[in-house]
Amino acid sequence: MSAVLPRRPYRIPAVLRDLVLVDMLELTGSTVAAAQLLNLSQPSVSRRYRRLAKEMGLQQQRGRQPGRRFCDADWMRLLRQGVNRHRLDCGVLRLGGSAAIEPLLSSWPWAEWVSLPAASLNHSNTLLELDLLDGVVLNRDQIAAFQTCNLIPLPATEDCSLWLLCRSDPLVQELAQRECNQLSQSSFAQGC
Repeated sequence: MSAVLPRRPYRIPAVLRDLVLVDMLELTGSTVAAAQLLNLSQPSVSRRYRRLAKEMGLQQQRGRQPGRRFCDADWMRLLRQGVNRHRLDCGVLRLGGSAAIEPLLSSWPWAEWVSLPAASLNHSNTLLELDLLDGVVLNRDQIAAFQTCNLIPLPATEDCSLWLLCRSDPLVQELAQRECNQLSQSSFAQGC
């Protein structure tokens, strides 16, 4: 793994922003929600997506499942892998889950959080397979619906009942395990 840069909020490089915009649209399904995540206005997100779609030949397909609505092209997955590698080399995982979980994770500088609408959360395995997310944070009730081979406990939460379901990428697994181990060590000090 490359040298990890100092811990500060991850900032998307300008050259990669439109590709990340497509990912946020895929994850949230909405220009309003994507705009909030990217600190942009909704009209700006719409305008940028339309321009990118025209330049790259993308077609929005509203009836498709989350992860395949704004760009379902093989070449996009290759671009996404490069963008993700930059973020991972900076030591940041893109995690998703229900909006109710977000306040518990807001202080983690290594987590770029995406609140997933129910439709996207129901397709979490697909979002992981398409490299749109590095992990999904689940509570005990949600675990049964997912393959559990890549589950890591998140002990630094109030009730210690959250789990991180990671995609199978070795770098993602290494980063997640390292960060969760650090959380675990600090949790034991707090009595979790």
